[in-house]
Amino acid sequence: MRPVIDRRKWWGFLMLVVAATLVAPPRTLQAGQSEDEKQKRYEPVSRTLPTKDGKTIKITYYQSNRAKDAPVVVLLHNKDGNRFIWGGKDSGGFADRLQNEGCAVVTVDLRGHGESLGGAAGDKKSNREPRRGDYVAMVDFDLEAVRKFIFEEHQAGNLNMNKTAIVGPEVGATIAVFYAVNNWRKPRFDDAPVGSGRQTPRGEDVRALVLISPQQNVQGLALAQPLKFLSSPQLDVAFMVAVAKDDSQDKGQAKKAFDQISGVPDSDKRMYYNEYPGSARGTELLGKRTKLEDHISVFLGKHLREPEIPWTDRRPANERN
Repeated sequence: MRPVIDRRKWWGFLMLVVAATLVAPPRTLQAGQSEDEKQKRYEPVSRTLPTKDGKTIKITYYQSNRAKDAPVVVLLHNKDGNRFIWGGKDSGGFADRLQNEGCAVVTVDLRGHGESLGGAAGDKKSNREPRRGDYVAMVDFDLEAVRKFIFEEHQAGNLNMNKTAIVGPEVGATIAVFYAVNNWRKPRFDDAPVGSGRQTPRGEDVRALVLISPQQNVQGLALAQPLKFLSSPQLDVAFMVAVAKDDSQDKGQAKKAFDQISGVPDSDKRMYYNEYPGSARGTELLGKRTKLEDHISVFLGKHLREPEIPWTDRRPANERN
């Protein structure tokens, strides 16, 4: 059975899927890069990031060889999951694949998951059922710590945070959506006349979201209003919603999420709904020969890698040399 692509112009997406097998190497050499740097392959590196509420979280960073041309992809996980699903043998190494396609990739263990077991640095606690406050903290603190790390890499010229995507499976989709809202609602720095278009953004990084088996409500965190905000044509955020056709837990939630974003003008140019064979949920869809990874890669190519969004200094004007 082939994946279902519920789009009026689904042939265009199908052609992109065919192109996924022909993903080209980076098209340009970043100014100042040597030929050796262009060919360099960076090994994944684990990092421990402090959060503003005194916790620590673990990430793995896959640095790109495209420097300031490199878009950023943040990979989250299911409830009870961890970041290694994106780099282990069961997933086919999707983080490595994205790195090979020119992306800088950050896989994240959200608090209480994987190696991010909570507490101060070195404090080990067993996993427990997350509460609403835990999910809010993942949005407000964990992903903000990830963004701070990305900002530092951006300022070092190792990536372009102006081209950021988040892939969120299951509860990770909720975390991704709520974080993206916070990111876009941050006021710009007051370092240029209002309305001039030259004020430095504090956020506005998230350009694309992949929601795999999204849930409409997680501990009171409902998707309807955040998705309505993010679907605005003024933001131009691209969406891919993915779900297994026979997922008994879905009960139409993924299609409802798509309906909540696709009612705006020209939505067919940046919003996609894909159904896949089987009944797997979230990251369980990876490595199942469903072509989910191919579709994500093509989606990110069209809406993250290809758009010409230049690297800019993200410090406020008064802090620049």
